[in-house]
Amino acid sequence: MVLFALAPLALPQSYSPVALGTSEAAAQGVAGAWVARLGFVMFGLAVLGICVLRHQSWPPLTTGLHGGFGVGMILVAVFSHAPWETGVPYVELEDQLHSVFASVVGFSFIAGVASTMFTRRPRTRMGVVGDIAALLVATTVPLLAGSSLWGAAQRLMFITAAAWYAAEVQRQRAIDRAATVPRP
Repeated sequence: MVLFALAPLALPQSYSPVALGTSEAAAQGVAGAWVARLGFVMFGLAVLGICVLRHQSWPPLTTGLHGGFGVGMILVAVFSHAPWETGVPYVELEDQLHSVFASVVGFSFIAGVASTMFTRRPRTRMGVVGDIAALLVATTVPLLAGSSLWGAAQRLMFITAAAWYAAEVQRQRAIDRAATVPRP
């Protein structure tokens, strides 16, 4: 998340983090776009690491969906968005592939969170509230695409996803601690 926050500092002044999304921050042919691309890769790798951490407590389908999120994030970095400035050359196929993998990321997160919510044991009130909040943000923010607040809304969505995954790491740590405490 730090890289997404720092990316606008490396980009041309015409980039607006409020109006333009993280995909534009990683756009083809843009000086400094490597910072946002690295953010995508790091986020994807972190989620793949969480999949390894949670593989014993998540069902295979849930693990696969979150794995799809992680792989999709990496591929969003590999295949970059078109630049936001007009007249800058770019590869249209790469932009289209970026859109496909961005959709994979969104679908995988929504389906993965829903799968986690319905299969999590024990089911806690805080866990369900966090799941529902993540689902609400992930399903409503895309409706703002193209608006003057798209960049800010998309950043909220990324922060929400990162917070959700961080909570899953904490849940696994609690499971691991409980498993090591001897029962009387």
